This record gives sequence, structure tokens and C-alpha cells, in this order.
Amino acid sequence: MIEPQSVPCWADLPPVPGFPHGTAWSIWGSQDQLGALNMLTPCVVRSALGEVTTGERYQLDWSLSDPLHPSPTRVPLAHKVICTDGPGWWGCDDEIHINTQSSSQWDGFKHCATKEGVLYGGLKLEDVKQGKEVMRNGTHHWVEAGGIAGRGVLLDWARWRLLTDQTLPKACTETNVPISELLQVASFQGTVVKPGDILFVRFGMHLWYEAASVEERSWAFRENGGKWIGVRADEEAKKWIWDSHLAAVVGDNVAFEQCPGITGDGLHHWLLPLAGIPIGEMFYLEKLAKACEKQNKWTFFFTSAPLNVPGGVASTPNAIAIL
Repeated sequence: MIEPQSVPCWADLPPVPGFPHGTAWSIWGSQDQLGALNMLTPCVVRSALGEVTTGERYQLDWSLSDPLHPSPTRVPLAHKVICTDGPGWWGCDDEIHINTQSSSQWDGFKHCATKEGVLYGGLKLEDVKQGKEVMRNGTHHWVEAGGIAGRGVLLDWARWRLLTDQTLPKACTETNVPISELLQVASFQGTVVKPGDILFVRFGMHLWYEAASVEERSWAFRENGGKWIGVRADEEAKKWIWDSHLAAVVGDNVAFEQCPGITGDGLHHWLLPLAGIPIGEMFYLEKLAKACEKQNKWTFFFTSAPLNVPGGVASTPNAIAIL
């Protein structure tokens, strides 16, 4: 087991023939299924428990019914309540049908491949399509490892913008947020990012969504050309994320990174298939952000229990932050 501080830095990552620098397949072995989640060692998790000071807890899942109109290729929530009125049993069951990409979610390692069709660890997308190695890179491996738990760190970019007399762009714009601004946010808050942390960035997605009309929401998700605010996808971002030795990255926005990307293949095509860093998207951070501001403390104990779906591609977070 490798502690996060012992993971090689960006400059020292060993090369993987045929793949770009930043490919981290050799760090945790050829059979690895966890990627950067390996950095959530017992030592890291035990230390994170020290972040709990008040015991206040906040669930970070957005309603499964939001957004009301996900992208055209993804179905919204279908929820059916089934009532039984005897004899012998009185009560209800319910059935739900979702696309795991339609609301708050963890992107697993089968969600995004390189443009050559390669997934984390060298798994071929074509093999997945043909039903081969269906369990490899499944999110159930995260469950078998004990779920996700560690120190969460919130960088409240939206708050920083407003308190420094800058405008807050709408979430449905191509606004890109460079790493240099996230570092300014950390300094503004007095927040230190540590190895093994789970990074959360608040872009103000839900401020926009809750103020927008139904028509604007539908247009943004279905007719806006996939334009969304997020982290600028460049080499600086990759280097900082890796050298920070983050276990996962999370945003309240649609893709964590700015969409559509302005350079290269975007962060998804590095984070998931090459670096093995899970991405959390559309997490609901509003209540947590207010509590962090009130306490002047932007770190917390974080826990998430992904769905135990064998071979799963993505999952609802089922996530809780405890201050």
C-alpha cells in the first residue's frame, strides 16, 4: 500500500509506451481497479476523521429528478409507486429507472475512453462492447474496497468571485476556470490541499439552475451545444491535480471541466482512462458551502457509498459531508 505522499510527482511518472505523459497505469499495478482511490489508505481516512468538529452533516446528492431535462441521449428519472391494499400486506413499493449520468454522479473508469478507444489500465472499449471483461473497471470494485471516504476540501470559486467584486458567469457558458484561480480561492479561504484529499469546486451551477426558467434549463441542457462552465483543460491543470495527489475531483457543474474543451482532448480523457482519477459531477454543494462559510472552515470528513452494481459504469454518489 502506497501512502499518497509517496506517489511519484508529475515529472517522475514512469512512461507507458504508446501513451502520453501522465498515464499512471503502473503506479498501483497492472490489475488495479481503483486508480487514485488507492490513496484513501487507512492512515488517510483516520486522519480525515479529525476534520469533524460540529457533527453537522450534509448530503451532497442533487434530487434524482434534476435536471428535469438531461442531455438528449439520457433519460430523466422515471419513478413508479406500487401500492398494495391487502390482503396480508398493506403498503407501497417503488421502482426507479435512471441513467446514472442524468443527475449527481461518479464517473467510473468505463465511462470515458481515449480517442483510440482505450480505458483505464489498457482495457479496450471494443472488448466492453463485445461483452468481454465486463467486470473490469466496474464501480463495484470501489464498493468492495469499502466505498469512498476521506478528507474533503471545498474551493468555493463562486463565493470568491462574488466577494472579490467579480461577476459570476452563468453555468451554461463556456467560462473556463484556470488552476491559478483555484489557487487564489484556496489562499482567499486559508485552505491547504493535502495528499489524498477529495477536491470539491463550487462553480455556482445550482445558483443558476434555481434562478433559471424551465425553458432556459431545457435549452441549456439540450440545445446549447454542450457549453458549460468548468476547469480549464490544460497541462497546468493535469500537473496540479496529479502533484496534489488528489483521490478524486468533484464539481457542482456538469463535467468538472469546461465544455467543450478549448485544448487537446479535455480533462475527462486524461482523468478517467489515463490517470485513474474519479470525477464527481453535479454534486449539490449549496448547503455545505453556507455551512463552511459560517464556520470559516472548508474541510470536512466525506463519505460516499456507490451503488453495488457489478460492472457498473457510473453511480449516484450517496454522499455525505460531515463538518
